[in-house]
Amino acid sequence: MDSEIISEKDMLKKIIILITIFTALNGCTRDDICSEGTATTPLLIITFKDSANPLVAKDVPNLTIETADNNSTQVITQTTTDSIAIPLNVSADISKYRFKYDDEGENPNMDILTFTYSREDIYVNRACAFKTVFDNLAAAKEDEGSANWVFSIIVEQQRIENETQAHITILH
Repeated sequence: MDSEIISEKDMLKKIIILITIFTALNGCTRDDICSEGTATTPLLIITFKDSANPLVAKDVPNLTIETADNNSTQVITQTTTDSIAIPLNVSADISKYRFKYDDEGENPNMDILTFTYSREDIYVNRACAFKTVFDNLAAAKEDEGSANWVFSIIVEQQRIENETQAHITILH
């Protein structure tokens, strides 16, 4: 009779384990992965145009961009281009960058640009969590007189929700 009780206890344990496993597996869903096409925090799209003819795109030679804080981080390293995409700070309402171009001369030129904005965090989904949308975008350069290589900054879109169009145009 003791052997029947032990086997009933073993059987009960096995049933409980099976029910626990079944419940755990049934309650789980596949891990969601934030798919490539899902909208996430957009980058700031900047185009560079000729100051003499603002309708014409103009490459910036050997452009390097880095954050203008104590722990400076390079965002773009020596590339010649007429457009870029850079991140804005999602934990502050300001992003400050050093834009340096080198036309292979003796004196590379560096301008400090400041972007200010307000932030709105929007829930995307469980896998992607939140994205930040930026609004009321404004841009300014530190004035160095005639030493600035950036002549003018034009804000094309004050709200940054996606990366389909330029948000800023820089005339140089």
